Amino acid sequence: MNTKLKICAAVLATTLATSASAGVVTEWTYNNQAGFASWTGTTNTTNTADDVAASGNSSTGTNAALTDDANNILITGNDVDLDGQDDALNTSLTWGTPANGFGSGSQSALNVDSPVTGNLMTNDWAWANGTSVTHENWVIIGDALDTATLLDGLTLTPTNWTANPGDPDPTVNAPFLAPQLQFGIDFWETNNGGSGGMCPNGEPNFVGDNVNGCGDIFEVTGLASLPITPVVGPNFLEFTVPFVMLDATNNPIPGWSETIYYVTTRLSGLTTLPAGYTCQTAAPCYGFVTQEQQSNQLLAQFKIRTVPEPTTIALFGLGLIATGFFGRKQKS
Repeated sequence: MNTKLKICAAVLATTLATSASAGVVTEWTYNNQAGFASWTGTTNTTNTADDVAASGNSSTGTNAALTDDANNILITGNDVDLDGQDDALNTSLTWGTPANGFGSGSQSALNVDSPVTGNLMTNDWAWANGTSVTHENWVIIGDALDTATLLDGLTLTPTNWTANPGDPDPTVNAPFLAPQLQFGIDFWETNNGGSGGMCPNGEPNFVGDNVNGCGDIFEVTGLASLPITPVVGPNFLEFTVPFVMLDATNNPIPGWSETIYYVTTRLSGLTTLPAGYTCQTAAPCYGFVTQEQQSNQLLAQFKIRTVPEPTTIALFGLGLIATGFFGRKQKS
């Protein structure tokens, strides 16, 4: 996972030195969008009808042309600016030929719920809903998804805050772009019969997530490059990135850029890969198992804090913060 939004470590040093008297945004409205920047399929057959096909629009939530980018917040160009030249992304990938006598008779698919809007409070324990992903996992033959890259963008607009005398109105520079995230997906369309009664997730066939045959596997790549080590549970994955509020030219905003915010994303609802799982790609890897003949929803939620979680503090060093996970204003 990467962010294109960078700023020098000197800004962070100033932030840490003066944060005690900084203004704090206490409530926000948000816009969360996500879509597929790239994908590959196995293309093992000559039948093009079962190849990976893309549709949907991350900005509109419809199947509008991707050049309809008036409300797009994803940086999809070759620069680091959201300048009106960035197209929206597809939100649906479908593949395969339905196998006779199984499931819904539908192709398998990945569908992203985008865009998602709402409001949230800083330092609230409640999670805000983000761009969830559903895997339509049906028994298929023919070609399958192999890899995909998912971009996830978040804009934040202050609606309530505490400020010091002389601090400017924070909405003047809104909306602010939190660091754009990039997820790499290595997908494993498993053989439902397994091998020797075992499935690729290292657990027995026909029980648990393999109840309808070996569950498919999503390895999520790039998380090892985050400045804060992800937290993994039996059915969730959490990761945190910091950002500060900057203006359109990536310069600090007096009274506001001294506060560091921590955006924690929680992916939940599916079983994570078990301990001891052997990655197809380089270790460490993270990921999920999805059940055959089911619609499997991976919930995406997030919250914002001005103080990181206790487990995060122990992992969080100045040298890592200074790698540059910062937010700034969309260019007009």
